[in-house]
Amino acid sequence: MKNGYLKRGVGILASIVAALIAVFGAGVLWPTRSLQPVYAAVPLAIVNVTVVNVQAARLVTGQTILIVAGHIVAMGDRATVDVPPTAQIVDGSRRYLLPAFWDMHAHVYAFSPLLDLPLYIAYGVTNVRDMQGCPQPGDPFIACADDKRRWTSEALAGRRIAPRIVASTSFMANGPGILERVKDVPEYFGTATPDQARAFVRHFAGQVDAIKVYDRIPRDAYLALADEARRLDIDVVGHRPHAVTAIEAAANQKSIEHARFILHESFPGSAALREQAGTGQWREDRRRMLDEHDPDLAQGIFEAMTRNDTWYVPTHLTRWVDAYADHPTVRADPLLRYLHPLMKRQWLEDIDETVAEDPLPAARQTYREFYRKGLDLTGAAHRAGVKILAGTDYVVAGADLHRELEQLIAAGLTPAEALHAATLSPAEYFGLEGLYGTVAPGKTADLLLLNANPLEDIRNTLRIEAVVFNGNLYDRTALDGIAEHVQRQARSWTVASKILWRFIKNPVGY
Repeated sequence: MKNGYLKRGVGILASIVAALIAVFGAGVLWPTRSLQPVYAAVPLAIVNVTVVNVQAARLVTGQTILIVAGHIVAMGDRATVDVPPTAQIVDGSRRYLLPAFWDMHAHVYAFSPLLDLPLYIAYGVTNVRDMQGCPQPGDPFIACADDKRRWTSEALAGRRIAPRIVASTSFMANGPGILERVKDVPEYFGTATPDQARAFVRHFAGQVDAIKVYDRIPRDAYLALADEARRLDIDVVGHRPHAVTAIEAAANQKSIEHARFILHESFPGSAALREQAGTGQWREDRRRMLDEHDPDLAQGIFEAMTRNDTWYVPTHLTRWVDAYADHPTVRADPLLRYLHPLMKRQWLEDIDETVAEDPLPAARQTYREFYRKGLDLTGAAHRAGVKILAGTDYVVAGADLHRELEQLIAAGLTPAEALHAATLSPAEYFGLEGLYGTVAPGKTADLLLLNANPLEDIRNTLRIEAVVFNGNLYDRTALDGIAEHVQRQARSWTVASKILWRFIKNPVGY
């Protein structure tokens, strides 16, 4: 009798497992639900609108903007702009028109097209600089440059709702420890020596737009990498490596990311901290960095950055989440509704680790002071002439750019200056100011139509009436449809199955 119950139990369990496998397989094979992009067949005219001039920090009222084949072809008073009778007319009365936004520190994943890639457009972000390249083709997590170029081409052809991915970087050059985490890559990915660092640059040259450096690359390897990149005319971007001075980084990188590097390099212990790089003893003593901060050392960093024309991407949201990782403001963030539970779980594990490192109230207070000091230093950098770019390095596509603009206001920038960091400055970074960054004839028609004045309150950038991407109008109904689609995808069992299958086929260890 007992054997009979056992056999029956095994049979039931086997049936359940078989059913789960069948459901999983169906989810992998099930067609992905997609959205139909807007693709304009006629000219578009936005009439009687107030244009926001971010350069001059002023408004130009009563303007008509005529868009044909993805470009602004005329702009002026209604009487001076010849609007074709076939044009689609948008009433801009009591509304504000400005260039659409860029996110200059984004991470586009291999499965982003299944999930949140359209969300950039829903929040008025039409161009991004992607800051992570895949280590090798077929990576299940990080998208490769060819993938990003294909998605961009499809978006421009009206076959996909997605931003332009204007540039993407190499996989991170992060020292020899990376070989313990990423398998089946060449040994020179460890960038442990100058020769390996040079080989790393040559590996990615011609494939990506920039080489990304990270925290743990040794100093001599970093300098060789920068020299090889200069020889091959490819930019170096990313973190200020722990073993390198901020002055050296400013001399070798087109951009430096994350505000905390200034605090690391502007207290009396900076030199000793650099010497600990690669020894396992390196430690971010935030309390000491705050208590012993030297404004003169920070000023020297700012002068080096202005002298070398080095861009600064502070990504204050990343320190905000560190500061408030134990607070509902972060943990119950309503924007997390756009994340798939698998992504949300990984993100929560990361912030749990931050709290677990030192959960005492004094430590949490230090985190918050560290975050606020970073804001102060961004303001000081701006006043010193350092060129600032708006970038998020955060988890919710598109939406977080608006919150990073609020961070720049908290740092002391005016609304016009914050808008500049998300519109014209990115265009200048790429030498594309002839195509992007202002509302003017000849520019690509990437535009944001708002129901309130962003020069009065930066939060008005979220009062979006419509987004124009490459001349195609997404009205409020279409934008709501995109947001709803992304939320549905974030709860989709078929999407979860597809993501899991990627990792089963090709697991990663980073």
